[in-house]
Amino acid sequence: MELLGTHKISFDLLRSLAIQCHGLDISAYHLFIDSTNSDTDGKAKSIYEELFTSQLLSLAIALRTKFYLGLDYKSTIPYVSHCAFLYEYKSDSEEPLNFSMKDICDKIIHADNIFRPMESGVEKPTTILRGKDKRNKSDWELSISVSLFAEAVLNWVRDIESA
Repeated sequence: MELLGTHKISFDLLRSLAIQCHGLDISAYHLFIDSTNSDTDGKAKSIYEELFTSQLLSLAIALRTKFYLGLDYKSTIPYVSHCAFLYEYKSDSEEPLNFSMKDICDKIIHADNIFRPMESGVEKPTTILRGKDKRNKSDWELSISVSLFAEAVLNWVRDIESA
């Protein structure tokens, strides 16, 4: 008897992870900038950061696995073109790149550094991921609105299921 076979990643799991990432992205400002929360010891912020990055990583791995199992990742380009900017730094030239959901997932998975500036008046901060491309030794940077990325995942899942 075979119990699992291939990895089991349902569209409902993708929806669930996207909704959790969306909620975590949106709630940060209201919890840490515009609230009565007084996190003087930094424990709430530390837990938030761990939860945020672990959920984002879980979503990226689940999506990446779904693409590995045969879904066409190139069809996702129009869904994510509005939610991020991807730059590769080669020979002092800085140019934005076209990317798919798979590319975003790869950057989330391989990021060496995640930075999220929080300031008063910016309710939807951008998350910045940085890393180094091991193949061509160039540095890269992904500036992403996690909430818009989550919405893109939800729209893509809806359209895939209705096709």
